[in-house]
Amino acid sequence: MAGNALMKIRQELLHLHQTFKILAAHNDQDLATVKQQFTFLRPKFCINSVFGEYVLHGLDMTAHYFTLMKNNCLVATVSKQFFSWSDTYGIEIIGEENDAFIIALVIILDQIIYDNKEKQTFQ
Repeated sequence: MAGNALMKIRQELLHLHQTFKILAAHNDQDLATVKQQFTFLRPKFCINSVFGEYVLHGLDMTAHYFTLMKNNCLVATVSKQFFSWSDTYGIEIIGEENDAFIIALVIILDQIIYDNKEKQTFQ
């Protein structure tokens, strides 16, 4: 890796709900689209990628712990530190998943979840 970019994250602005793309850094190949879906109780996402369709489980209102599934198989667990000066995550990637892709996905989810929480707090 040695300082070379592996993934790019691009926000698509002209959508009703937040939408992001994950691209391969070396050739801008579209690897995934992450769309927030409208729900009242908890955040929900549509995650379609060239690697398969991903589903989040266990995402609660605090968004401090969730699992990422693909084809009904666990591929990653994500936990956010409760007492930290900055956003700190523990990410356990299971099996042969693309590490850089999973990390890019977690960055997007953090951006959407916490951007929405800040908007709700200040309204």
